Amino acid sequence: MHKLLYCSTQSGYSAQIGDGVISQDLEGGAPRFRRALKGTYHTASVQWVVKEKGYQYLMAFYRVWARNPNQRFLAKLCIDNATVEDYQCYFSGTPKLNNKDGGVYTVSAELRVKPLNINPDMDDLIVSAGDEGVDLNELWNPLEKLVNESLPDALEKL
Repeated sequence: MHKLLYCSTQSGYSAQIGDGVISQDLEGGAPRFRRALKGTYHTASVQWVVKEKGYQYLMAFYRVWARNPNQRFLAKLCIDNATVEDYQCYFSGTPKLNNKDGGVYTVSAELRVKPLNINPDMDDLIVSAGDEGVDLNELWNPLEKLVNESLPDALEKL
């Protein structure tokens, strides 16, 4: 599986989360929602700002993928979690050259992205903690709080 060398710029980046939820409008009332599909693909709109060799690489990468478009490739994206991770992707259409300013090229593309395997228990824990008014930073940084706050406070009393 090929791996895309460049990360997308943050300013030209957006993602539509695939949810697999279908809504049905009802007359005179709230819509009805139901889960229809599991593992629905995401759509990511990405952009790269590169120099001449980077542009050449992106176009070559696309052409190599287009020879076998059923083959996924890896790209670093931020969709299911707050961190940038490797996702399996396909191009949805061709890349677009948006701008060429001297030796700087702005290229955009739309990717179809396979979602990561997410732990539903962790999702339940995060939402339950939020429901109870817990500071969500405490869930992820307990060691940091222990070392930087609790330990100095305890040592200060000695």
